[in-house]
Amino acid sequence: MTTRLEVRTMVRRRLADTSVDPLWDDALLNDAIAAGLRRYSARVPRQATASVPVASGGGGVAVPPDINPLRVVRIFDDGGTLWPRWEGPLEQTPVPNGPRGDATWRVWGQELVLAQPAPRTGGWRLEHLTHRIMPTDDATALDLQAGDEDLVIVQAVAIALERRAIADGKAWTGRGPVHPLAAEARSARLEADRLFWERLRRARGDVLSR
Repeated sequence: MTTRLEVRTMVRRRLADTSVDPLWDDALLNDAIAAGLRRYSARVPRQATASVPVASGGGGVAVPPDINPLRVVRIFDDGGTLWPRWEGPLEQTPVPNGPRGDATWRVWGQELVLAQPAPRTGGWRLEHLTHRIMPTDDATALDLQAGDEDLVIVQAVAIALERRAIADGKAWTGRGPVHPLAAEARSARLEADRLFWERLRRARGDVLSR
């Protein structure tokens, strides 16, 4: 897996900033990589699971505070049965112990409200999406899917150029209203968006072909 040091080295090469007196210091590039990872994570979130206790007859599943209930994708009861999410009109949303027989759920606050009471006491499995965490050292691998390193690298390059253009632009006295790095930053941002689009299109194609 690719570490932060390896990504930072590749970012420096893209920026042609490998001299002994670099324009971007390590701290600034680390921050750009972290921002790039956040942008990557927003489009390619990490898939995670959690086990939560549910009491027999309970009408809801309390979601742990470190999980965003709006990003819960699927839930399975203690017997492994999938409870589908309610997809009907909001005004027809089933309520616990209501007349409808739907074994569905909906989000309300930090809880998943069940349309029918839990049949037993046991641990339920939540499948959810979450953000990827940036490591705080240079040895730990970045939380990326295989082959996605370039998506973070191009984002980090664009961010580093944007921030340098903003900082240098305050004292810009050259020809034209725009600092030269600003144009490079725009090109890098377009390249980053193109790679993300191709990646997501490829992923959708893989799903449809199965």
